[in-house]
Order: sequence, then structure tokens, then C-alpha cells
Amino acid sequence: MFKKFSIIFFVILLISFGIFLLKPKSKDLNMPIILWVWERPENLYFLKDKNVSFAYLSGTVTKKDEKIEYYSRRQPLRIPDKSNIISVVRIEDRSIDHIFEDKYLPEISDYIVKSCIEKTSNTSCQIDFDATESQIEFYKKLVVSVRDKLPKEMKLSLTALVSWCTNDESWFKDLPVDEVVPMFFRLGKDENVYWQKIEDGSLKLNPLCQKAIGISTDENMPNKIYLKNKPIYIFNNEYWTPVNWDIMKLEIQKIYE
Repeated sequence: MFKKFSIIFFVILLISFGIFLLKPKSKDLNMPIILWVWERPENLYFLKDKNVSFAYLSGTVTKKDEKIEYYSRRQPLRIPDKSNIISVVRIEDRSIDHIFEDKYLPEISDYIVKSCIEKTSNTSCQIDFDATESQIEFYKKLVVSVRDKLPKEMKLSLTALVSWCTNDESWFKDLPVDEVVPMFFRLGKDENVYWQKIEDGSLKLNPLCQKAIGISTDENMPNKIYLKNKPIYIFNNEYWTPVNWDIMKLEIQKIYE
């Protein structure tokens, strides 16, 4: 009986070992990867010793009709020690008039700078604002104000709607920013048109939008030409886990094969 059990156990062990060998393994990615970490409890210690940076939501500015409200991060966040981290401040418009008056510039820029320098380990400050056409002039002034108040050694970046990046003369052309990250997800009413061009590689981007890219875990992967040789920001609408991290790595590796 013991001998029979030993043989069965040995066979199971061999099968398990074979499955382990056949299982596709995700290698570490060679290109810079930055995970967007939004407002939810996150423990990212499983990414210790990985070549990953973290762009975490540190604060939110919300316009509600005649007032501006500020919300610093409220959810716990654990990031591996000595990681490269980027502070992200989100600007939201929930007002009826959708007007950002210049009188708000000092306090909003002060809040963004405060959020970005709060942690001495932050290497960069990123503004995330899906500004409408009527809000662009305000946004341009805000970016200049933030840059003037930030420490000189701290980089400043912007997220960008893909529609902003398809013109030869983008509105942020002469702004003092180090990086513009076009977001290849949540493309709005023209998403089918955009995705057709993105998939066949015919979407032409302004040079300022070709230095980085933003993708999402729950949308299509863009054509290889948009991912190659640049930092890749990844947005996840759920908690980051070892499983969805490995899935994204495999998806990106497939694009490069």
C-alpha cells in the first residue's frame, strides 16, 4: 500500500513539475514602467526589487460651482522603499458653469506644489486635468504658476487627452513641462475612430506626445510603434495584485514579440 502511494505521489509530482515548466513565465520588462496608483488602499510591496516606478494620486482639486475643494489622499499606500515615486494631482470639474477663474490660480497652484513636495522622495509632479477647450487658457497659466513654485530639480509632467496630441501645434507646445503623457484609453465619443488608427499605426502624434504613453489594464493594447522605446504608464481601475501585474507584463511582452 505504501509503495503504491509512493508511486502515485511521484507521478503527481512529475506532472506538477511538467506543468510548472510549461507555464509561460513573464520576464521583467526592459522599458521604464510607471504604475498609476489611484485613490484606494494599495500594498505594492510585491513589486519590491522590480524595475517599476509609481505615480500615486496624492491629492484632488474639485470645482463645485462657486467653490474649490481640496482632498488629500485618504487611503493607505505602501510602496517599496527607495522606489522612484511621482506625485499626481487630479483636477476635476463638477460645476455647472465649467469656468475656472484666474482668481483660483494662486490657491490651486499652491495646493499642487504642496502635494508634490510633501514627500521628499517624490521625484516628479504630475497634473491630471481633462480640461475642456474653454478651460485651456486657465490651465496654461496654472502650469506656469506650478513650475515657478516647484523646486527646480523636480520634474513637471502632464497627462494628455489623445485629441490634444493630434495637432501639429498643441496648446502645451511652449509650456515649461518635462513630459506629456497621452492617455490611450477612455477616448470618448470618437474612440472607434481613434482605435482604428491606433491599431493600424496611422495615428500621428505631436512630437511632444511621443516621449511617453499611458495605457489601461481594461482596454486594448496599442500598436507596437506607440509603446516602443518610451516610458509606459499603466492605469488600473482595480487594486494592483501580482496576478494583474503579471498579466500586463505578458500583454506588453506579446506586443514586442
